[in-house]
Amino acid sequence: MITSSDPFWFGFRFVWTRVVGTRVLLAWVALGVMPVAAKANEPGQETPEVIAEFIEFNCVGCHDSYTKEGDLDLEALTLSLDDPDNFHRWERVFDRVRAGEMPPDEQIEDGEKQGFLAKMHDTLLAADSNRIAKGGRVAARRLTRNQYERNVNELLQVNLPLRQLLPEESMSFGFDTVSKSQQVSDHSIAAYLDAADWALQTAFDRLLSGDRGETVRLDWTKLRRNERRHNREPEGRPDHQDIVSWSCSQNFYGRMPATSVTQSANYRIRIKAHAINLPKMGRVWCSVESGVCSGNASTMYWVGAIEATDEPRVYEFDAWIRDSHMLRIVPNDKGIGRVAAQKVDQKAGTLENEGVPGVAIQWIEMQRLVSDQEQLRHTLVGELRLEPLEEPTSNRAYRLVSKAPRRDLKQLLHRFAERAFRRLVSVEEMQPYLDFASAKWNEKRSLRDALQTGYRAILCSSRFLYFEEAPGELDDFAVANRLSHMVWGKAPDEQLRNLAAAGELRNPDTLREQTERLLNDPQSATFIEEFATQWLELYELDSTTPDGQLYPEYDDTLHRSLTQETFAFLSHLIENDLPITNVVDSDFTFVNQRLARHYSLEWPGGTGFQKVAVDRQSRRGGMITHASVLKVTANGTTTSPIIRGVWMLEKVMGEHVPPPPANVPAVEPDIRGATSIRDQLDKHRSIDSCAACHVKIDPPGFALESYDVIGGWRDRYRAAGKKKRWVPGLPVDPSHEFTTGEAFDNMDGLKDILLKRDDQLAANMASHLVTYSTGAAPTFADRAAIDHIVQQTDSFDHGMRSMIHAVVQSPLFLSK
Repeated sequence: MITSSDPFWFGFRFVWTRVVGTRVLLAWVALGVMPVAAKANEPGQETPEVIAEFIEFNCVGCHDSYTKEGDLDLEALTLSLDDPDNFHRWERVFDRVRAGEMPPDEQIEDGEKQGFLAKMHDTLLAADSNRIAKGGRVAARRLTRNQYERNVNELLQVNLPLRQLLPEESMSFGFDTVSKSQQVSDHSIAAYLDAADWALQTAFDRLLSGDRGETVRLDWTKLRRNERRHNREPEGRPDHQDIVSWSCSQNFYGRMPATSVTQSANYRIRIKAHAINLPKMGRVWCSVESGVCSGNASTMYWVGAIEATDEPRVYEFDAWIRDSHMLRIVPNDKGIGRVAAQKVDQKAGTLENEGVPGVAIQWIEMQRLVSDQEQLRHTLVGELRLEPLEEPTSNRAYRLVSKAPRRDLKQLLHRFAERAFRRLVSVEEMQPYLDFASAKWNEKRSLRDALQTGYRAILCSSRFLYFEEAPGELDDFAVANRLSHMVWGKAPDEQLRNLAAAGELRNPDTLREQTERLLNDPQSATFIEEFATQWLELYELDSTTPDGQLYPEYDDTLHRSLTQETFAFLSHLIENDLPITNVVDSDFTFVNQRLARHYSLEWPGGTGFQKVAVDRQSRRGGMITHASVLKVTANGTTTSPIIRGVWMLEKVMGEHVPPPPANVPAVEPDIRGATSIRDQLDKHRSIDSCAACHVKIDPPGFALESYDVIGGWRDRYRAAGKKKRWVPGLPVDPSHEFTTGEAFDNMDGLKDILLKRDDQLAANMASHLVTYSTGAAPTFADRAAIDHIVQQTDSFDHGMRSMIHAVVQSPLFLSK
């Protein structure tokens, strides 16, 4: 006997339904025989008839409990939309039907489809709106470790790398600001305590010990190597009163022990240098790093780059340098070649006479940076008197003096808490912190200890670590907090706090003025760098090292230049309110001479990063052609249209791609160059569970195949050679076609197609901005608000600055 659970029955039912049509289904409904999915719901959650009929007639044949195509079983799927997983499955069904992707190759009457979509839309919207009304869009949102560092440093007037003590952040929807992924554990709380202790100890030590920044100036005689015992130091040139470092493969060559520091701190480093034996490119690119400079601790820390020309110039850098670390300065441009390791130990002057390019250094100045004493005093102890210690028994030079210590303790803690909690704080809220500090005062009779204890409790409080936001419309303090953390990555300044206290910030005109003020401030560089880094996944830049055999031209100067182009580009878009389409194509970019050489662009002269004109022939218009994003979407040896296609869909085009099925093997490109990636993907797409996604992924992915692992243009792939490092391999075929029928032959064709989708590009950018700034990705109920942002900015060609303003003024930003 054939039962209803038999695979044959499901196949038979699927075929019979296709033959007889809706009449059979209506008969089932009339008889009370509803589909399984409808009967499996909880009481009060019955599936509406129009949804049940559409699913049963059009979808269950491929997505039943036996077939489960795409790992989707619609027979077992209930309409229990309070379950987030269930909600997202139904949302996916809605989106794919609306886009015409499902059912595949089926002719559905418009009325039938529109009826389903309308009912499904209303059902999903009601469920999501109800969820938001109860708890808000955003769950409890915590400061990121970068935000924690900036907030604590500003509160205490120090500048410490506190984030190195805190756990790495998790990403959700591409950003570390999203509350969904922000976990807190015993380990992380202990890390916050350690960070707070370090910051407080440093701040009070600097205040009470009278700390002063010291400056050390080292001339060439202190920096030169010992000619009787060469030890990787640069050689001296007595006639020129300088030292010279050459491009060399010897580990830690260019190190200077005289620059070793005795205390971990921030240092301002000034270097007077110029190039010698200048190459045709007109400069010698050099790296400045710090480290132990030995095999015992081989990690080197980046300080900055020197673009040395034949004109002596002073270069200045600020960097955190660890105790016992020294500076290392060496040319690192692969374009000038390197000298053999053993050659740098030859007699001074030998390499110069051979015409090898190098960098000559006249002197180095290192200043240890400390806090401004007046600002530090005002921040920590207000108007309390500092009394010098006549016979100090410790490293303190002063002690705190108060005629009314309990009153002063209460006032200082309250003032500190309002700055730390980023809002007004009641006396009742302050009592636990005051009790904690008072207990320390009773025990030690030390104002320093009592204050430090109270401040520590505040810095580890959930009121400091988390954004305090109640469901519904945000109050002015919460809006100030969101806005400041979005643009400056830290707590609101005094002007924002005053406007919030007066209840004026939510006024649209005032909010716009303040958004403008924050964007115009140099501190907005925080937004540029952190938003771009996470949106475009630039944090992956250091995850891979390009294969030295296939890409021998890649050097550290080029590596460090990549993100700077992207940051400068995004900053220019925002500053000038340029259209979002510039992400896809533009007639300009920002390069330094090293990056211009990589792109084969004509360099206009001068130094540093400059805005340069580009056209289609240069192949460098738009962010999607930046070497930064092209490198992070490659693995160091090969490129993959899949990885780049997914990146394009999710970062630029705003289309989510579900993860691949677990049982499908990854595509591994052939580095020998015998099989093309297109041939491999043709076989991969023959797997039914893969084809549905690859029709979306592959078109933009293949267009980007015209760019190699390090973002260089190519007509052919590079293949590993036997006699040469690499040889030209198979030709690149960047052509493809979208499911809409829009076909293209190359990158220019892809750009032309995407430029017509400016609303889609704008909606994608609005979604990323909302996610980054509010701590939650837009959900189904937010779609109308995103559409409104797109409409608002349409008359401004979806300018980037206009889009930021529209996001800040939207209910998504102004409500929890």
